[in-house]
Amino acid sequence: MTLKSNKYQFSKEELDELLFDYNKQPGALPDSCPKKVSIWDETLRDGEQTPGVFLTLDEKIAIAQALDEIGTAKMAVGFPAVSKSEENIVKNINAQGFSTSTVLGIARPKNSDIDACMRCDLEEIVIFMPISDLHLKIFKLTQKEQIYLIQEAFDYARDHGLKFNWVSEDGTRAQPHHLLKIGQLALLNNAESIIIGDTVGILQPDTTRYLIEWLKKDLGWPFDTTELGIHTHNDFGQAVSNTLTAVYHGATLPHVCVNGYGERAGNAAFEEVVMNLEGMGIDTGIKIEKLTELSKLVEEKFVLPLSAHKAIVGSNAFSHESGLHINAMLAHPASYEPINPKWVGQQRRIYLGKFSGSSSIVNALETKLKMSDIHLPKEIISAILRDVKNLQEDSSKEEKRELFHQTKVLVEKIRAGISDTEFFKIAQNRAGDYLKGTWADPQENGSDKKNQET
Repeated sequence: MTLKSNKYQFSKEELDELLFDYNKQPGALPDSCPKKVSIWDETLRDGEQTPGVFLTLDEKIAIAQALDEIGTAKMAVGFPAVSKSEENIVKNINAQGFSTSTVLGIARPKNSDIDACMRCDLEEIVIFMPISDLHLKIFKLTQKEQIYLIQEAFDYARDHGLKFNWVSEDGTRAQPHHLLKIGQLALLNNAESIIIGDTVGILQPDTTRYLIEWLKKDLGWPFDTTELGIHTHNDFGQAVSNTLTAVYHGATLPHVCVNGYGERAGNAAFEEVVMNLEGMGIDTGIKIEKLTELSKLVEEKFVLPLSAHKAIVGSNAFSHESGLHINAMLAHPASYEPINPKWVGQQRRIYLGKFSGSSSIVNALETKLKMSDIHLPKEIISAILRDVKNLQEDSSKEEKRELFHQTKVLVEKIRAGISDTEFFKIAQNRAGDYLKGTWADPQENGSDKKNQET
């Protein structure tokens, strides 16, 4: 059901007087807050690493086209060195000739990775590497050796006419002097950007502020040609908050993924970052009226259903049932909607149920039955209201619970990757001779049952 909106009680001018906006007050944002940012999308790269997700070339091209149409400045679309198939995908996406977006391929600081990007005809790439001491220990590298590797990669990319961005993966757990030294190296080599990777999502908004301000001071911000960016993960539910904080303190390249998809708990959600920044008066270059359309496209291609309560694009984001809320909404939607649903390509929905009031019942009659100038006796409205409430309360909760459990099972099937059983069957088919006499030998355990249990 939609909300009848012929006339509202309050005008826009009256609303501006009645609603105080703390976000717009002088000093609410730091002086270093940029007026404009460039959205860097990771949906086709980090987003595809969402467990159980696999995209075809056609699906990737469709998403890339939508990202370009909505106004995305940069999009990382793949890792060409991973395989010939991935290289072919990146090359095909890049060949689409987008009008807005710069297509990026990612590479480790290795000549062979950079060569793979060049075979995709890319003009700009991303060079990345984990820089925390834990990862250096895993790679068996010293900090000095890593600096040398990165410098060689910068030289190789530049010598081959490539623009390059630098990402300090796991930068938020790196030793401060090492993070700073690599940042200085990227600046000296005129990298397009320095991206700080909060790879396991450990930052908080206050520590993000501390880190960004410290880096700016010690790197000599503002930089001449190099931009500062942030790449956050949502392990503690802070990806969007940390991204926004970084921007408010000077970062101009926020990394995002549509619908917040990504590894583990996901990445900063495209639509949430954009709407927050736009709401604070920061130009993102994004056509916000296409946000819901983009969200639904990616949701369908990822085959990964969104929560109804997903901010901005979820089916419940502009839905109302409470009688008190709907009564206020009839006066003006701004009473309970900070965003006009039309701005983001959504629709307002009014649900009738346990918490509905008489105002919503009258509105439902006028809207659903097309009965204008209707005048019902108070006792009739009360009776209708009582019947609506009883209908929901008398409905079978057990039936809903059963549907809920069925849905959970179906979603898990959608998300499932290769099972243990499938993995062991592949291993046994290909490496049977090497498995003889071991716990993985089907002849030893008698059947696949033991493998399935394992």
